[in-house]
Amino acid sequence: MFAKDGVDLFAAIGKVDAICITTNGFINTKGECVMGRGCAKEATLRWPGVAKTLANRIKMFGNTVNHIGNDSGTDIYAFPVKPISNVFDGYNAVEHMRSKYSIGEVIPGWACVADIDVILKSTKTLISICDTKQYKTIVIPQPGCGAGGLLWRNVCPRIEKIFDDRFCIVSK
Repeated sequence: MFAKDGVDLFAAIGKVDAICITTNGFINTKGECVMGRGCAKEATLRWPGVAKTLANRIKMFGNTVNHIGNDSGTDIYAFPVKPISNVFDGYNAVEHMRSKYSIGEVIPGWACVADIDVILKSTKTLISICDTKQYKTIVIPQPGCGAGGLLWRNVCPRIEKIFDDRFCIVSK
């Protein structure tokens, strides 16, 4: 595993076997996965309909690593970093949403802080997929950082033990 600051996730399309889009598992009333920030938002702009595709995959397979497309020979995967929903404890909503919820209220996944357990499960699932598909190069943004509200210095030590040199972690 190696990190490259300043490398754009989407610039890797057509040059690597797969990229991952960090996501949550919340499906809105339109039947789409909420993909409103970061690389998930960029994905909706690049691939119209991807939010609906992901929602259908979540309905079929759960909030897990899901194949959501292919662009120029690069497979695109959703990589969950947030749950479908959570019970608000005063801290587990992203900072700009905390004032919108009361303790004990159920909050949607898109408003949640990324969850290291979700990230670790996604990491292990992705390894299995990449082994099966025999991928040699996979690019993923720093999972849970950015719109997920976690700090890379806290996430990196947890996942670097799992990812190998096939994985390139990018900062954007």
